[in-house]
Amino acid sequence: MLRRKRYFVLYPEYFDKRLTKKQGRKVPKNKAVEDCTLSKIAFACKHLELDYEIEKDKKYSKNWWGSEGRIIVNPESIINKTELIRRVANISRKLKKVEKTSDSKKGKSSAKPKR
Repeated sequence: MLRRKRYFVLYPEYFDKRLTKKQGRKVPKNKAVEDCTLSKIAFACKHLELDYEIEKDKKYSKNWWGSEGRIIVNPESIINKTELIRRVANISRKLKKVEKTSDSKKGKSSAKPKR
């Protein structure tokens, strides 16, 4: 468990394209992801080689009825939270692009012409 004096908290709502800035989105829409989940944020943190922990029982205060949890990140290698959010958003977008291309390839190869 990460119990330090200082840590950064990331919620999926920070990266959700469907939300407005007032509802809690912290990245621009062009860097946001349609369906951001804890697993996507965890993948980005793992890719950035950050020390993190997932807390599924915690809720985002602006979306307490629908929030799925949060991720706590140890800030040893990150300068500030804004930089962390920017890096995680970039990796989440790349993950989205990879998922789209793999889905389209699967759809083409599995579809057989009917005769």
